[in-house]
Formats: sequence, C-alpha cells, structure tokens
Amino acid sequence: MAEVRPALQVVNGIPDEVVLPREEHRLIRAPQEQAARWDGLLCSVIFLIAVISSRPFVEMGLIDDFSYVRTAFEFAWTGHFVYNGWTTAMLGAQILWAAPFLKLLGYSFFATRVSTVVMAALTVWLAHATLGRAGLNRWHTIFGTLTLALCPLFIAMSVTFMTDISGLFATVAGIYCCLRALQSLSSARSIGWLALAVIAGLLGGTARQLPWLIALVMMPCTAWLLRRRRGVVPAAIALWILSAAAIFGCLLWFKHQVYSVPEPLLEVPLGLRSLRELAGTLLAVLLCLLLVLMPPLASGFQRLRALRAKQWFALTAGSLLAVWVARFITFHWFEKGWMPWTGDILDKLGVFDYPNAWQLGVQPALFSTKGRIIASFIVLFTAALFGFTVFRRKRKGEAATQISPSWRALSYMLLPFSVVYVAAMMPRGLWMQLLDRYLLPLMPIALIFLLRAHQQRISSKLPAISWFVLALFAAFAITGTHDWIANHKARLAAVDRIEAAGIPPWKVEAGFEFDGMTQIDRQGVLYDKRVSYPPGMDIHPYEPAGISEDCRYLFNPHTPAVRAEFFLAYQQVRCLAPSHFGATSYRAWLPPFHREILILQRDR
Repeated sequence: MAEVRPALQVVNGIPDEVVLPREEHRLIRAPQEQAARWDGLLCSVIFLIAVISSRPFVEMGLIDDFSYVRTAFEFAWTGHFVYNGWTTAMLGAQILWAAPFLKLLGYSFFATRVSTVVMAALTVWLAHATLGRAGLNRWHTIFGTLTLALCPLFIAMSVTFMTDISGLFATVAGIYCCLRALQSLSSARSIGWLALAVIAGLLGGTARQLPWLIALVMMPCTAWLLRRRRGVVPAAIALWILSAAAIFGCLLWFKHQVYSVPEPLLEVPLGLRSLRELAGTLLAVLLCLLLVLMPPLASGFQRLRALRAKQWFALTAGSLLAVWVARFITFHWFEKGWMPWTGDILDKLGVFDYPNAWQLGVQPALFSTKGRIIASFIVLFTAALFGFTVFRRKRKGEAATQISPSWRALSYMLLPFSVVYVAAMMPRGLWMQLLDRYLLPLMPIALIFLLRAHQQRISSKLPAISWFVLALFAAFAITGTHDWIANHKARLAAVDRIEAAGIPPWKVEAGFEFDGMTQIDRQGVLYDKRVSYPPGMDIHPYEPAGISEDCRYLFNPHTPAVRAEFFLAYQQVRCLAPSHFGATSYRAWLPPFHREILILQRDR
C-alpha cells in the first residue's frame, strides 16, 4: 500500500506545521539555493574586488573610528574595555571580533579595518540568502545584493572601523532568521530561528544599539504571524523578556564605564523650531534613501515609452514641484535642500562639502549647485516613474514562489521594525542631522519591497538601465572612496614633513580624525560636555593669548591638548598664512584630478 504523506498547506507564504521526510525538505527551499548556490559568494568576491580597487587602507582615523580603534587596542592588550570620552556606542561585539585580527596582523588601523571588510563580505553573502528567501528570483536577488554591496555608503563604511557595518550585519542576520522561522515546517524549528534572531540582535546591539530592535520588535512581529503554531507565543514572550533584561543590563553596565558618553533622550527642549527641523531631517533622510536606491528605481524607465502625454506632464510637473517643496522643508541643513539632502559619507566621497567640516577649507566637489539641482529632479522623477509604473501596471511579471512570504507577512515582519527604527532616531533629529550612513539598515528592507514589486508587477527581468545605473554607483563608490583615503594619506604625508623638521604632532591641526588620536595620545580622553572628568584634568578649550573672535574656529574644543601652530587646509583660510612647508599634492580619480593640502601657519 502506498505511503500517504500530508499535503503542505501554505497560507500567506507561511507553511502549516507538518512533518515531511528529509528528502522533501528541499521542496521549501528558495529557488536561488538550488539554482545558484555560489551566487552569494560571487557577490562577496565582486564586493572585495571593488574595495581593494579603491586602495582603501591608511594608518589614520576615518570619521570617529580613531576612538574605536584605540578601545580595540586596549581590549586586545588588557582584556578590558577602555573608553576615551567619545563613543556613545557600546562597541562590545565589534571589539571582540577585531581582537583576533589585531593579534594576527598587529596593532594597527589596518588590522581593525580588515576585520570590518571581512564582516562586510559576510554581510553581502547573507544579504543574498535573505533576498532569495524573501521571494526574489535569481537575477533580482543578485541585483539587490550588488545594489547593497556596491552602494557608496556600504563600500566607504566597509573600510572604516565604524559600527555601521556590524549593525547592518546584525540587521540582515535578524531578517534572515525571521524569514527562516516563517518558512520552517515545525514549531521547534521556528522557535529555534526566532532565538537565533534574538541572539543576532542582542550581539549586534552591543556594538550599535539599534539592532536591539530585532529582538524587541521584529521577533515579536514574526512570532505573531506564527501564533497558531504550538509553543511559539510562550517562547516569544520568554525571549522578549530575556532580551529586555539583557539590554537593560548592558545599558546599566555601559553607564558605569569611565569616560563612556551618555546620550540623553532629548538634547534640546521640544518647540516649534525643533519640530520643524525634525520634519526637514526626516524628509532629507527619505530623499537620500531614494538616491541610494536609484539602481532598482531606474527599472521604471522600462515602461517609459508607454506613458501618455498627460502622464508625462503630470510626472514632470509633480517632480519639479516636489524638488522645490523638499528644498523649502530641508533648507536648514548644510546641503540646502538639494541632492544628497543629508550627508556625511556622500559628502566625503565628493558629492558636496561645506566649510571646515573635517578639515579646514572646502573639499573639491564633483557636483556644482546647478548639477545638484538637476540630480534632485532626476532622483524624484525616477522614484515617481517607478511608483506610477508599479501601481498602474496590470500585467504581472513573475509571481513569487508558493513558499515565499506574502506581502502581508513581509509587511508585518519588516515595517514595524522600520518605523520604530526611524522613530528611535527622531530625538537625535531634533538637534542634529540624521546622517546618510544611518540608512544602511533600511536598505535591505527597501530592496525586498522594491524588487519584489518590480518582479511581480513589471517584469521578471531587470532592464539594462538598472544595471547601468548600478555600474555608475559602483564606479562612484570606488573612485570616491579612493579619493577620500588619498586625502588622508596626503595629510599624513604633510604631518610627516612637519615632524621631520622637529615639530611634534600636537602642534599640528590636521583634521579632526588626526587631532582626536593626538588628543587621546596626550591625555587619554577627548573632551565632551556630557562626560564626567577627574577634578584635576585640564579640559578647558585651548585658545592662544590674544586670539581674535574670528579666529577661534581654528581650535577644536574637543581636543584641548592640540595646541596647533601649523594647520592643514584645502585652501587658504582666514587667520592663517602660507608656511615654508608649502603644500602636499596628491592624485584623485574624480575631478579635479590634481589636488593639494596646504600647510599653513598662524598669521601673526
């Protein structure tokens, strides 16, 4: 008599609990895992080639990582976490991850950044598996993975020791585990994957706190989708309570660490002005997210010829209006309402710069103001065209597989996490810019929804224009990262020339990354008004006697141990005069190709 096997019932992409023979488990695998086992590894290799091509390593701080690198050194030397008055992140798991690299490769910036590159490559590999599990076909999965891997934000952050990559890895791991929980065929396996998602979130949160939302938000939402399965709800409640207790313990521990930086919920009182700035900040972040998602959004041009004249007019006029409305709302930040709308990494790669950001003067920029206005229109028109095409398209492209999570399941699992993630950043948005690199955890989620919409509503294949835009972004990421690092190498070369003349580094202002390390070398800590210091420590900002009010900008209050006589700058700036050291030249891969760092001195 033939064996009768239970039928696999799938509702909203979530299979009912059923016990199948081992050989039939492969029926629920995403198609990518059978047809393209090596695609994820290939994407990681492409990412590594892009990173190495940019010649990314320099023995100097990048952004704030000089502080984190010093903590990593201290942990590898002593086994203790030693903070230095600059980090608001706990750094935990990231410091543990970097320790064996330091032991193996030596105590250097290079070793810590190799650890980040390795984690970034793992993130790319895991992102590929995650997008496949979310219901994308093989080429949509590869395209989405490369959109993340070759994004200028991702490549630039991968060559630093900042916490953004470790936070992104934890986020992608959490999404993957929750998808596996939805697709598992038994309660025990679902609970196991939910537990792994919690572990990923808790570990990632010790480096950068926002991944804790995986345990606090994403896991419960996933468990709610699985609530009909035996034991899932009690297990999820227990996991949530344990997570909350662990997070509270971590925060309490960090609060009592010497020279850790506390960050109050509200830095400024609520008012009409702060709320207006928050609205502008949130809009700027949304627009910047559209910018980095241009490769998939460009797929809307696939149906450009099908537009009627009225539709052309509506999209063009609406985009022009949106450009000027966005400028009005986001004007208060440095970018003045034009692309990239919010900054930090994109600024450093050459899109835009403002005076005396991280180095005196203004960095040469790829885009003029007119170019940024045109680019703003292109981004908004492309996003509008994609949205119009998706929602007006009647013929479906390619449906997701039966076992793929439904739109409802994906929305329940991912959208609450995204909303709470943005809400968690809002208190900071009341008083400062929300930086472009904060968008990285939202990119995998956005890619899932955009690419699945294209796959199901437009076409099973991405058009050539999307691959072309992806190639442009990759080229900009590589060249921009190269020029960013080349600038730091030139600064180091300039400092070496000054030191060769017998002048100590603490008499040189070489940009905040260099000055911060000098400050730590001399006093062990940086100055931040939120940190408590011993009574005898001199933390008063350094100002030379007789300096005028207009020249005080030359001395950073966070680095009082730096008492500069020589200054590195992009151009001649007020209060400074040329020195006999002249300038240090370097080559860039983006125009202007010939650049130099001026070595100036105080104008007496």
